[in-house]
Amino acid sequence: MCACGKLHAATLELTKGTSLKHRLSAAFSNYLRDLDASELPAPLQEEFRAIIQGLEAVPPLPGESAVQATVRKMSAEQADLYATRIVDLFGKVARASAVPPRASEPASRSGFRDRNDARTAVPLLYAAEA
Repeated sequence: MCACGKLHAATLELTKGTSLKHRLSAAFSNYLRDLDASELPAPLQEEFRAIIQGLEAVPPLPGESAVQATVRKMSAEQADLYATRIVDLFGKVARASAVPPRASEPASRSGFRDRNDARTAVPLLYAAEA
């Protein structure tokens, strides 16, 4: 899975119905632990490293990981901050990896992209869902 895909999966993990601390620990353990900062665009690598360093700051007790220990010690506000930082990083990586339109395909002036069926138009924001 690519870096953007791992961050997307971590973001989806953060939306589940369990406690925020549990979601944060699961997002890290399942998707971010194996993500190498070098897979990210250069301007975002240090931001990712800071998130990882912050999530592994507390030495673990026997039977737990550093992220579990760190998240256990976090306040709700700190957990919220780290979850927000992960979602924000995903957005930045997704924008950085977006392919700009080719010069031969000018963007529509109306903000809509016509589909093959001339009776419908899809707003550009939702074109990926069509």
